[in-house]
Amino acid sequence: MLADELARRFDFHRSRPAVADYVRQHFPRFVAVQRPGPKSRRRWQCAAIGELWQHDSSPHPWWPAAGYPTLLLTADDHSRKIVAATFVPGDTTWSHFCHLRRALDQHGAPASLYTDGLSLFGHRSPADRLDTHSQFQRAFTALGVAHRVAPDAQAKGKIERRFETFQKRLVTLLAYEGITDYPPANQLLQHQIVWHNQKHVCRTTGLTPDQAWDRALHEKRSTLRPPPPLPLLDLHLALYLQRRLNADYTMDFLGQNWSVTPARSKIVTVVHHPNQCFWVIPQPPNPNHPVWPDILAHYRL
Repeated sequence: MLADELARRFDFHRSRPAVADYVRQHFPRFVAVQRPGPKSRRRWQCAAIGELWQHDSSPHPWWPAAGYPTLLLTADDHSRKIVAATFVPGDTTWSHFCHLRRALDQHGAPASLYTDGLSLFGHRSPADRLDTHSQFQRAFTALGVAHRVAPDAQAKGKIERRFETFQKRLVTLLAYEGITDYPPANQLLQHQIVWHNQKHVCRTTGLTPDQAWDRALHEKRSTLRPPPPLPLLDLHLALYLQRRLNADYTMDFLGQNWSVTPARSKIVTVVHHPNQCFWVIPQPPNPNHPVWPDILAHYRL
């Protein structure tokens, strides 16, 4: 971290061993004793960018707060490029949808997403008490993105190592800058992500993430597809909730009563963008035929 920050902030370039020797010589009481960790696994990488994106979250005391802020990260398996990074207040389904939507807008849609199968995307309820696994599967199946589940944390070691690195760096940098809120924390985070993608040389490939990404594009090794149209992103990257129509064709939602166009079915689906808007549709769309169904109501919040 010190070597990278000297280069980034002051254009003062020294090797990491040289900086480490200086710190050990002049500030020995600040040097933490590193215990040997478990033996690393041999991991393969995908042959093309966009073939697989690793995605996960890390609730952690990034700065002093009533509840742990959460860091969301998404990294391309082939290039190691971090395609999206966001600090959010809660580990909710909606926060993951917003985070991944920005990645889709910027880079396009990958062939598959690789997530944890035991916590947020599995049998335990997330902070918003929704079945995240089914919401996630439903949304990305309709967008043509496969969802793969890792059997354990070690299986998605590339993203886990990024979290380990940022937990060591960002806590120190956020404290040094006196940052305790999300907007400035995300601003500092983006500077760190840009630096990582441009400057961090992977020991396996000998390339930075941006160099590996650009080489794959030059060699036409990319499975990324153009981003889906905005209306489809609105439809699928949303929370789906079931509601019953009242006898007067109104619906109770968010503590209010809303008018809805009369429909045959008494059960309707709410396509909800929290704190933004929602649509009411007769039934969920077919994931294999991702088009907007008839809209019975649309309200902005």
